[in-house]
Amino acid sequence: MKQFYVAIGALIEKENRFLVLKRSPEKDVGGNLWEFITGRLEEEEEPTIGVLREVKEEVNLDVEIIMPIHTTFFYRGSKDFPMVFIVYWCRYLQGEVKLSWEHNEYNWITLEEAISSEELNIFRKVFINVKKLKSYIPSNFKL
Repeated sequence: MKQFYVAIGALIEKENRFLVLKRSPEKDVGGNLWEFITGRLEEEEEPTIGVLREVKEEVNLDVEIIMPIHTTFFYRGSKDFPMVFIVYWCRYLQGEVKLSWEHNEYNWITLEEAISSEELNIFRKVFINVKKLKSYIPSNFKL
């Protein structure tokens, strides 16, 4: 059986806006592309622990995981790196964004901006999933 990797993502929401990051040109795959926080699990690491670790490493924020919001499969760069990808919807708790070397820009954008953005089109399904879920949440319910 062929080995595969597990990648995780953190879609962080703060005051109805979502954190997106621009990958540094030094990244081995996807330099200068916009994304949310992504990373790979370490050996024997639980996905939720990995999400919290990646958020701390990449932007130095404290977040709370709301729920998994999207799963998919893809090849990272080549067929040599098959990956299962689990994205978690997270709530911002505290901290100021402090970028690691992996990103050189960030922005907080609305769901509508994210869904319509050509720069984020590979993640459009993730943002649409959040929008669908939010449509079922009463307007007076505080996430």
